[in-house]
Amino acid sequence: MSHEPTSEDAARVFIGTDPSQEIACRLLQWSFRRHSTIDIVFDTMDSLGLPFPTQAKNQPRTGFSFNRFAIPGLAGYHGRAMYVDADMLVFKDLRELWTLPFGGATVLHAPSSSSERRRQFSVMLLDCDRLRWNATDIVNGLDEGQHTYEQLFWDFCIEPDAHIRAALPIEWNSLDLHVPGKTALIHYTHMESQPWVYARHEHGAVWVQALVDAIDAGAITAADVDDAIRRGWIRPSLARQLRTKPQSWPVFTRWVAPILDIGYTPHRELRKRQRVARRREAAARQAGT
Repeated sequence: MSHEPTSEDAARVFIGTDPSQEIACRLLQWSFRRHSTIDIVFDTMDSLGLPFPTQAKNQPRTGFSFNRFAIPGLAGYHGRAMYVDADMLVFKDLRELWTLPFGGATVLHAPSSSSERRRQFSVMLLDCDRLRWNATDIVNGLDEGQHTYEQLFWDFCIEPDAHIRAALPIEWNSLDLHVPGKTALIHYTHMESQPWVYARHEHGAVWVQALVDAIDAGAITAADVDDAIRRGWIRPSLARQLRTKPQSWPVFTRWVAPILDIGYTPHRELRKRQRVARRREAAARQAGT
């Protein structure tokens, strides 16, 4: 039977993230709490130990892509849970989403806000009472030929179509677009242009202003930002931008930030892993000829 929340239930929000997304993840959590009138318990799903496909075509696009499939098990196969990616920011009360009925479905997702984009499963409500996913088996199923990467992530083939419903408001997955007063959640989808790695995203100022607010509130410190910059997780220009008046940000991001960010490589570890995977697959093909 589907579990419907009561007023005493805390919302369980699982976040797809990795160490390089630490600042973005913490800011996302703060934005949730800033606007919500219900208690929220976050789980970043660290150190799950899921298998890693051997074939390059089956390997995850991020370090946390497969983690979402572990959520029902992490929730004890009970109640409901929400999944979001770390590259997001929230502007409305989670209560309006958390209390939506499943109506017979097991997965409620927010549709794509762009007709040119594929189905989106980056914002989901999961009925953990009815989902019996085994994340290890799902991942191993890629190399075993049970499903392709595209079928898994774009078709969500592990669930019957009848159990999947695009019932979450589209405003809860606004792809790289922020409309004040309307957008409930902005999703910075393009990894090369996320505001913490690229200064000139059209709606990057929204994210940076939220970071300023979080620092003022004590949720994140300037030292945290500096540490992330030293680790190569955040663009070097962000530290200077935080010390610049917001009215000067358009000039700063256009002329100053590109100079400060010379030589910076966004998502360096992910790029390295992808290069290694491509070389290994090329070598395997060569050995088989």
